[in-house]
Amino acid sequence: MAKYRATVGLSYPTPASLKIVLAAGGISKLSEAQREKVTLKNVKAGALCDDIPEKSIKGLLAQGSIEEVTPAVKKTKKGN
Repeated sequence: MAKYRATVGLSYPTPASLKIVLAAGGISKLSEAQREKVTLKNVKAGALCDDIPEKSIKGLLAQGSIEEVTPAVKKTKKGN
């Protein structure tokens, strides 16, 4: 799995909270009760953020909000 560094300050849901956010259709659509259950992780510019939701990585890379520090290593089958 690749590692990423934030180039700007970021806030994103923890893995457990991501399920709630996705079920609601996004952070802006959370009800008050759902918001109370969601935990956001805050990362400062320059910090590693390799637990960013996978579906957000492509867009954040395109925006320049994160940069890849180490590339993902593809697993290969032995004997091939």
